[in-house]
Amino acid sequence: MFTNKKLAILAALVMVGLLGLAACQPTVPPEVEKVVTQVVEKVVTQVVEVMGTPEVREIKETVVVEVTPTPVPITRTGPWVDRIVMVEEESQEAAVKRIQAGEIDVFAFTCDDANVFQTVKADPNLSYAQSFGTYNELTFNPVGPEFTDGRLNPFSNPKIREAMNWLVDRNYIVQEILSGLAVAKYLPITSAFPDYARYVADVRRLEAKYAYNPDKAKEVITQEMQAMGAELVDGKWQYKGNPVTLIFIMRVEDERKTIGDYVANQLETIGFTVDRQYKTRTEASPIWVQSNPADGLWHIYTGGWITTEVDRDQGDNFSFFYTPRDYPIPLHQAYTPSPEFDEVALKLRNNDFKTMEERNELFVKAMDLAMQDSVRVWLVDQVSFAPYKKDIAVTYDLAGSISGAALWPYTIRREGQEGGTIKIAQPGLLVDPWNPVAGSNWIYDMMPIRATADWGVISDPYTGLAWPQRVERAELYVKEGLPVIKTLDWVDLQFVPEIEVPADAWVDWDAANQKFITAGEKYTQPVTANIKAVVYYPKDMFQTVKWHDGSNISVADFVMFMIMAFDPAKPESPIFDEAQVPNLEAFLAHFKGVKIVSTDPLVIETYDDTFQLDAERSIYTSGINWFPFYTYGPGAWHNVGLGVLADAAKELAFSADKADALQIEWMSYVSGPSLEILKKHLDQAVASNFTPYTPTLSAYLTPEEVQTRWANLKRWYAEQGHFWIGTGPFYLDKVFPVEGTLTLLRNEAYPDLATKWAGFAEPKLAVVEIDGPGTVKIGSEATFDVYVTFKDAPYPQAEIGQAKYLLFDAKGELVATGEATAVEDGKYQIVLSAEVTGKLEAGSNKLEVAVSPTVVSVPSFATFEFVTTAP
Repeated sequence: MFTNKKLAILAALVMVGLLGLAACQPTVPPEVEKVVTQVVEKVVTQVVEVMGTPEVREIKETVVVEVTPTPVPITRTGPWVDRIVMVEEESQEAAVKRIQAGEIDVFAFTCDDANVFQTVKADPNLSYAQSFGTYNELTFNPVGPEFTDGRLNPFSNPKIREAMNWLVDRNYIVQEILSGLAVAKYLPITSAFPDYARYVADVRRLEAKYAYNPDKAKEVITQEMQAMGAELVDGKWQYKGNPVTLIFIMRVEDERKTIGDYVANQLETIGFTVDRQYKTRTEASPIWVQSNPADGLWHIYTGGWITTEVDRDQGDNFSFFYTPRDYPIPLHQAYTPSPEFDEVALKLRNNDFKTMEERNELFVKAMDLAMQDSVRVWLVDQVSFAPYKKDIAVTYDLAGSISGAALWPYTIRREGQEGGTIKIAQPGLLVDPWNPVAGSNWIYDMMPIRATADWGVISDPYTGLAWPQRVERAELYVKEGLPVIKTLDWVDLQFVPEIEVPADAWVDWDAANQKFITAGEKYTQPVTANIKAVVYYPKDMFQTVKWHDGSNISVADFVMFMIMAFDPAKPESPIFDEAQVPNLEAFLAHFKGVKIVSTDPLVIETYDDTFQLDAERSIYTSGINWFPFYTYGPGAWHNVGLGVLADAAKELAFSADKADALQIEWMSYVSGPSLEILKKHLDQAVASNFTPYTPTLSAYLTPEEVQTRWANLKRWYAEQGHFWIGTGPFYLDKVFPVEGTLTLLRNEAYPDLATKWAGFAEPKLAVVEIDGPGTVKIGSEATFDVYVTFKDAPYPQAEIGQAKYLLFDAKGELVATGEATAVEDGKYQIVLSAEVTGKLEAGSNKLEVAVSPTVVSVPSFATFEFVTTAP
């Protein structure tokens, strides 16, 4: 599977309107007073009569008393455990057996096997994390109409891709392949997240338009194939006398093998010859991720993705999944969306709108255009589970489960224990090369990568809001009228009439002279922005936060991160990468400037035209808090600078796209041939006391600091055998790519107490049931009761933001929507008036209810069917 916010797993619903969702306060829970019994000796006095004379005597008695021990304060820093061992295990069934046998503790994979799920639920020694962020799709190679060898690529035709939506029966996949542990998916938005709720009416419209219709699919595909010059000969498509053979890459580790076979069968029924290539992730990745699409090594891939955090704004998904922006691999660079779709996707990516009404218009248009483009045909949103031993405690994300959760390394432990080892299995490890700039995007790699990293701001696993991690506090100034809200107190949100960018703010990068360009130098007139974010880091950060090689974090690490946002996409740069250009162009379309106000303590102002709907999420953005967590991992100025040297020498490349173009090695900081090349450049850097981007970075470094950094990295490589360093709670110890294992060890220098993120308990997912009449006379009033519970107890009204209903008639058309009326904790009521039921025809109708709690961002749903009869 994948990741950043989206990770390739290379991841009965009507949603409700958006709520201002509150977060669970991540405070350290109070120590529970444990009362224990203890046997003690007690001295009592008694008056006894001796020879007729009363005397006072002391007598010892043995008694049992209750004692409340004095709690021992937690002083441990960093993670609760000393060691994490990660291994490969592809089979869900085998993984559960290994947990039961004590061979592993956690299977950090979003499982979907219904039989395995029953096994887990039936075993009192097992527990599981439930999540909603995994989804599957068909990825198409869009290059054409011909590949370089002259073969026809039908999927270069958008109308054929669009018709694939009619050819695939998503309900069959849900029920027969996934045994109900999924819901049908048509769009690049997740059915358990807020945007699905916002646009449910248009989602339903598109679901109806593109519902399973194989006859229509065959009609459209036949017409388009003939227009492309293909002929149907004896029931098989041919082009220039040769069969049109579709190379279908099918993943074998999970349900995608069965899904792939089903889709291949459907394609064969309409005349295609299908070459079914069953491959593991390691075998598939070099083909669909790294190869040039024009070479035609594949036509279709069974894609899988995981959204690693609850995504409160999925508008950027259209840009990520349909345009060359955001993902520098050869496939994405081959995307050519229509100019209209590209413009809409960019606006949603950058939140380039002034009102929610304007956003709504853009979003609905993007959904329609996405279906017409269909470089991906979405199949299902999964309801997944990740099994683990009952004695393991770990915070998981409602979207990303355990593997995608930012907080997993901070919270994983054995109940009641400190230290020890926990063994985690995943279906894959070390799938693609690790480098922080443009390395592996697989969820299997990003899980351990996140354990080595720290964050400026960290995502709330239940609501998708954000909490300060290294950031101390922030201020967000927003232009009046823009739709931004605030929920948490650590951000100060203020609306102002105008925000002017200061003349000395950095707004662009001069790669030839390796200097930032200021607003005063680039613009002749004053420039304004939609937001100004001021991020404050604590005074002691440069003393307390250390890279794993022992180097103190410094301002130079932040400045290097800023430089790398620009330099790889500049043609004048020695490390120019064409695949990075679309991303920079999109960034510069909204970025207005950054200014380091203070270096000690570090205070950074950022000016931008893009904004998040939640103030906290604006600060979460890496281009706002600037903490050096690159797109694919943590990076210090010196180890990233080492990669810059190797990339500039054209001996290695940060990105897969550039590596393929130059036919050189995709850079890996942890294994393979890259290490010797990086070691060579390390020796040169040590000898010359090299400072990357000297005209800019030297202002934030002394020669002594440079010397210390290179010495630390050289020692680190000698001890660890790799160049991967972060500031997170674990450091990467040993890597065994052939065996598919790695070990993470506790970072003893990590500054935070282990209890810091202990306040996230079990997510409070609501259970919803509807009760009411099975038959309703048309034109008469009907009342339905809605029951909302958590662990069989009534759900408090104070924790529910909205309970909304949607009424569909016998044709599946939306007749009415409204709010259910709160009656008491855990109970709501829906009254359909005589006027509403009068709009219904005789037949079966459907009432759907969606309940949105405020303490989790995942709504819960229920459906009730009833029959209407003539009055």
